[in-house]
Amino acid sequence: MDSSLFLSINGTLLLYISFLMLGLALKPILLCAMFLVVYSVYSLNRLTDQEEDAVNMPTRSAFVQGNERVLLTLAVVSYIVALFLGWVENPFAALILLVPFMSGILYSADVFSVIGIPRLKDIFLVKSLIVAFSWAICITFLPALYLHGDLTKLWFIFPFFFIKIIINTILFDIRDVVGDTLNGINTIPVVIGVARTRQLLLILQSLLVVLLVLFLDLFSKYYVILILSMTYGYLYILHFCGESNHNGTSWDLLLDGEWIITSVWIWIYFSIYPCLNIFARYCFAM
Repeated sequence: MDSSLFLSINGTLLLYISFLMLGLALKPILLCAMFLVVYSVYSLNRLTDQEEDAVNMPTRSAFVQGNERVLLTLAVVSYIVALFLGWVENPFAALILLVPFMSGILYSADVFSVIGIPRLKDIFLVKSLIVAFSWAICITFLPALYLHGDLTKLWFIFPFFFIKIIINTILFDIRDVVGDTLNGINTIPVVIGVARTRQLLLILQSLLVVLLVLFLDLFSKYYVILILSMTYGYLYILHFCGESNHNGTSWDLLLDGEWIITSVWIWIYFSIYPCLNIFARYCFAM
């Protein structure tokens, strides 16, 4: 959890699900590249967020302390290898894989401090938007490189993943509200409070339901999985926006592990789906 490996697995499966929903053959090289990109970006984020993590995630902060040079080396090497793999698969893929890196620099570093602009992470709303946008770009457009003909599915895929990721980001801001407040980081929960943030997240989740209704005919093969995903979204918003304190592991498993859980649902569903079809045909034949 603390080393970003769990996040890397989750991010890889997110790309895997995007390939499936677009009806495209998987590209193992791009899945490996995505794993390395997620690992690199979040390892660098661990290094830049030590002050906040000391309050919000002490175990993560302890993991980073003393290992800064190793983590930095691994992060840099991982991204270089990811870009090489992307270039080998498709030169445009390498360009797409650069988006999280560039966003991460703008997001965490004081690159504009010389002209009086704070870190983008410290600007209200910008943090959540830039994180969601950069990952949604990769998840949507890496598979789209192999999409020919009708591109209508992209009108669902991009906003779907964008909204899911922005909900995830804001929920973690709720967990980190104490540390962010102490460090002057104006996240949505810090500015408007947890109760109003909960209402905002439920509205965003409801937009996903509307989106699903509009495009359901394009994803009829996955409608059961998508409905489960929508239901799961409502449940974890209500759970983590509650007043009770939740341990850090539950946040990681249930939120950062969402696409691992979804992948298991997909595996189970498509394992039993042929059996259900055979059973239904047998019943009708009788």
